[in-house]
Formats: sequence, structure tokens, C-alpha cells
Amino acid sequence: MEELLTPKEAGKLLDVSTRTIQRWDKEGLIRVIRTPKGRRRIPKSEVLRLLREKLNDRRAVIYARVSSQRQDRDGNLKRQKERLLKFAEENNYEVVKMFQDVASGINDKRKNFWKMLSYVKENGIPYVIVEFPDRLTRFGLSFVEKLLEEYGAKLVVAEKKMSKDKMEELVEDLITIITSFTARIYGARSQKFKKVKKLLEEDFEGS
Repeated sequence: MEELLTPKEAGKLLDVSTRTIQRWDKEGLIRVIRTPKGRRRIPKSEVLRLLREKLNDRRAVIYARVSSQRQDRDGNLKRQKERLLKFAEENNYEVVKMFQDVASGINDKRKNFWKMLSYVKENGIPYVIVEFPDRLTRFGLSFVEKLLEEYGAKLVVAEKKMSKDKMEELVEDLITIITSFTARIYGARSQKFKKVKKLLEEDFEGS
């Protein structure tokens, strides 16, 4: 008789969560046997099949982001995408789609960020490649990684060393945070707010 595994045991072997196994069952992506009490059991042969597929599945999406139109005009976004494509090629990833945003990493309404997550979920993409973790999001990275795990995907970070472009982006995001709080305190139309914003922008341009 074939060995049967619990969703937790199968998830551990496949490096996905128990909830992902449950979702795969509902979507018909994994063969599941029900016990007389209605509990899920996964045949070991099914886990081995998925492992073989996973080992051969190097499909990936690339997500690139810069904080401002100025960075985009300066070619930062283009260079970032070129570096990511080179990384994917050197590491044998098959890039099936590329997503990009020109927006702050603290902006949770980035259109293509959400499109990327939907695409990964709907197409079972196993890898999401970014240059640095905060290209994906400035805050709440662990939540995004957990969401990707639920989709059966893994975050791949291409670079470890902080670049000049990344430092500039960090400064711009900090300015966004400061001006946002200043606007709440003084009001977006107040002279004090406009003065603080101007000083920050001038300091950044001069640095």
C-alpha cells in the first residue's frame, strides 16, 4: 500500500505551507485522498511528481522599481531591469514576464506590484526576482514573502551590496515619509509645510 502523507508533511517536503497544499487541492493541482473522517492525505508518489516538476520549473517574473520619475529619466530603472535579466540568465531562470513601477516603496497602491502578485498566483510562478528586498516593499516584507509562499512562490534577491541608486531611493522614500507626517501636522497648504518640503528637496538635490 502506498505511503500517505499529511498536508503538513507534504508541505515540508515541497517547501510550501499547509494552506498552500489545501489551496492546491481545491484548485485540482494536487491529488488528494480523503480518510473516512474527511481528512486530507497526499500520496507520496504525488509529492515526488510535484518535486520533479518543481526542480525543472525555473519560470520567474521580475519586479523592478524606482522611487521617482527623475530616477526613471536618469536610466536607473532601465539599468535595474538589465541587471535583473542578466542575473536570471546566469542563474538559469526563465523570465516569463516583467513588472515595473515608478513609485515609492512605501506606496501600497502600486498598480503593477499587485498585478505581479496576481500573475504569480494565477500562473503558479515559482520565483519572483528583485534586485533588493525593498524594491518589492519598504515595509512589511515578511508579509509579502508569506503571501508568496501561500502562492507556492519564492522571493529571489539578486544583489547583496547597497548601490548608489539604492541609497538615492532610500533618501527619496525618507523624504516622502517626513513630508507626509509634516503635512498631517501642519496641513498640506500651510507655509510651514511648504518650507519644510522645500528644504528637504534642496538638501537632497545638493547631496
